Amino acid sequence: MTRTPPITARLRIMLAVGLSAVLASAVADAPATAAPTTTARSGAHAAVADSGSVPSSTLSASVQRGVDGSRGGGVTGAAGSGAVQPGGLRFDAGGQALKAGGASAGVFSVIGTDNRVRVDPTTVFPSRAIVQIVRTTGGSTWGCTGWLYGPSIVATAGHCVHPGGGANGGGGNGFYPRGDFQIIPGRNGASTPYGTCTATQLLSVTGWTQDGSETNDYGAIRLNCAAGNTTGWFGFWWQSATLTGTASTVSGYPCDKTFGQQWRHAGQTIQVTHDRQVFYQNDTFGCQSGSPVYQTRPAGSSFCAGECVMAIHAYGVHGSAPHSTNNHGTRITESVANNLVTWRNG
Repeated sequence: MTRTPPITARLRIMLAVGLSAVLASAVADAPATAAPTTTARSGAHAAVADSGSVPSSTLSASVQRGVDGSRGGGVTGAAGSGAVQPGGLRFDAGGQALKAGGASAGVFSVIGTDNRVRVDPTTVFPSRAIVQIVRTTGGSTWGCTGWLYGPSIVATAGHCVHPGGGANGGGGNGFYPRGDFQIIPGRNGASTPYGTCTATQLLSVTGWTQDGSETNDYGAIRLNCAAGNTTGWFGFWWQSATLTGTASTVSGYPCDKTFGQQWRHAGQTIQVTHDRQVFYQNDTFGCQSGSPVYQTRPAGSSFCAGECVMAIHAYGVHGSAPHSTNNHGTRITESVANNLVTWRNG
């Protein structure tokens, strides 16, 4: 198989010709129905941080068997108290247009008719557990999305915290400068009903920070607040069986809409399942990188019940099928889940 350039190299080329350029071709992954079972800190999933110690890996709760016999595991979220708080201080300019953070820049990934709907109000769970991530660096403001999965930690795309592929974002260990970030749960335009948090640690894995592999494009942000106790947080799960046909919702903060508005596209299903990515027709746009790809699972469901995330949105259409016809995100595998649990508990 011919080796393709790292995703970060293609992004640098794309940025050089303008935000409307299309990403270079990527070789499609081989379809698979089984998630890898490597431990969280082996190979591409070795955790790295912008500063401070990275907790030693701990395997997530014992692997279970689903009703269909598939292997899997996960954790269930919590709804939180829902009490609103003072808005707090922000250093972003409230009405300005955002640039899409990192790898989502310039990717137009509304597929056909735009079927997104505005989320208003955002004070209903799980919308209030979805956060706008604003990074202001060198006079420019960049946007991403994330989702709380504990009282003080947000999951997001790796390219939202680190440029990837060995590039230097200007902060500790090549990450973007931690002090440039604001994390705003449940934002609704100018309204910030749960305040504004800052970052105390940025986290990702070597498969992204060193290799720039889009199949390892995930990370997390530790917060200086415990907003999750109020907003609640998502659960998440992994399974060895295919996710194709699973109901999917994607909700986040796109930069083609009014600054600070949350938009959602529900009513879709996973179209294709690969080892480390899933592909879907949910409409998204730049700045929605890091959005949860989730399903509402009934009580008694295998591995996770309630609002449960199966993937982290990271890319629009590019390259060859199924990348060229679907939006796609980093699948939560056993390795990804182990890291998320370790980062949350560390």
